[in-house]
Amino acid sequence: MGGIEVSSQAVTLKVDGMSCASCVATLEGALRSIPGVQVAVVSLAGGSVRLQFDPGQVGLAALTKAIADVGYEPAPERLVLTVLGMRSAHCAGVVEQGVRNLPGVLQVEANANNGTATVLYVPDLVRASEIKQAIRDLGYEPAERLEGEAALDREREARQGEVRRQGLWMAVAWPVSALIMLITFRDYRLFEPAAALLPSWLLTNYALLALATPIVFGPGWQFFSKSFRGLRHGVADMNLLYATGIGAAYLIGVLNTLWPDAGFGGEKAVFFESAALLTAFIILGRFLEALTRGRTSEAIRRLMNLQPKVARVVRNGEEVAPPARPRPAGPPPRRCAPRGPPWAGGS
Repeated sequence: MGGIEVSSQAVTLKVDGMSCASCVATLEGALRSIPGVQVAVVSLAGGSVRLQFDPGQVGLAALTKAIADVGYEPAPERLVLTVLGMRSAHCAGVVEQGVRNLPGVLQVEANANNGTATVLYVPDLVRASEIKQAIRDLGYEPAERLEGEAALDREREARQGEVRRQGLWMAVAWPVSALIMLITFRDYRLFEPAAALLPSWLLTNYALLALATPIVFGPGWQFFSKSFRGLRHGVADMNLLYATGIGAAYLIGVLNTLWPDAGFGGEKAVFFESAALLTAFIILGRFLEALTRGRTSEAIRRLMNLQPKVARVVRNGEEVAPPARPRPAGPPPRRCAPRGPPWAGGS
């Protein structure tokens, strides 16, 4: 029995540049000739094409390229987001890879310098909320793109929240980590006087386990959760590296504390101080980074405040004071006729 295969996928793409029935026939013919395309119906009035295709044979990127090759412009939805937490080109690559894996996403460009991500997507297959959630799962915080003072206000609020959060974790991690280090190195001459003041029940591996566990599953949990969410989207970042180091040190300490004869080094090979101090130092780095970036934002804000509101201009012998900031440019005019394929001549 004929019909559409179960594996087919339906999608509607916006297309600019169609002006007549000939455009409809040209575009339908080009799309139907692609292997895997089962249905291609162009709506001239709606400026769109309805496609049904086998995703195992052809993808959205190939379909949009075919539309562009015959002289028309596919017009997917465009989402511009401010992404808080992108600290480097590596972070931008993680965001790009994670969002690109979503069905319906055609193109992703993340810029760590200005903290933005631009996504071209097909609304039939993926929603803007799903794109934001994917970025959030990767450990970053997406928000609608704002300009000027509003963008700086949002960034300042986010940075202040990060400073408070990491500052709180530092207040927990550093004192406990220092105590763990003191207990671990109690036999060294530098630490002997202070260790002598501690009760004997605190100088055991079980006490170290009890002290290290809140550090790993409190301040350190952010690295495990973010790395897990990143792996769900097929990406790995620095959080995975942190979680691996902290988790390995903690796990070997647990094994050699509870089962010292299991063959992993015995009761002397516990590394709770490594797990605790590694967590504390990474959180210190996050705190200082958030503090520094916040000061940079404030410097940018002060520079923006120096911009004059009006400009004195002499026109036709008369002094006027128009706004100093230029008006935003309007959208480009819509082209009514296809430009032709890239290899064709003419204008």
